[in-house]
Amino acid sequence: RHNWSLKWLHRTIVSSATYRQNSHVNRRAADVDPENRLLWHMQPRRIEAEVLRDTILLVSGQLNSEIGGPGYHDFRSEMSSSQLYFPVAAIGASFNRRTIYRTWVRSGRNLLLDVFDCPDPSAQTPVRAVTTTPLQALSLMNNALVLCMADHFAERLRRIAGNDVNKQVKQAYLLAYGREPDVEEIELAESFIHQHNLAAMCRVLFNSNEFLYVD
Repeated sequence: RHNWSLKWLHRTIVSSATYRQNSHVNRRAADVDPENRLLWHMQPRRIEAEVLRDTILLVSGQLNSEIGGPGYHDFRSEMSSSQLYFPVAAIGASFNRRTIYRTWVRSGRNLLLDVFDCPDPSAQTPVRAVTTTPLQALSLMNNALVLCMADHFAERLRRIAGNDVNKQVKQAYLLAYGREPDVEEIELAESFIHQHNLAAMCRVLFNSNEFLYVD
């Protein structure tokens, strides 16, 4: 009836009530269908490793949005009896491109991407694994890229909001979550910044479920 239009089909799907549901739990529905087989709510979905890296760069104001051209290398190679590849701290404007421009080699690994289930390039991966491990939280608190981007995020907040901590917190939530913080969140964040520093609070935002999951 619609001339086999995929655009019409996509529009119909994404505008449906089922597709537009949120992930909030309805206790009555959960009692009837705890496994969500009837699709009464959306399943929270963690963003992919590549999207996570790109989002951290974007929120920090460091994403290089250049399109096309050669990819970046986040590894170094050594030749012995065979070609060996070792990960390096890929920090700097030339590395801050979208992860789609990462140069892939079979044994070239990226510690941040690996821990968030980015497929091993040396193996076929029809379906990605989705895991939740302590290493993921540790990486988002200690990885060199995350530490550097937290500093840049803090600098960006100071440029926008000056030294007003209240304004810094509100701007941080807008950039990281796309919403304003409530009163309790502002109080907790301000207290945390005074005890530690703004960059540490930025790392906390990177490590939060609201940053990592689409719900």
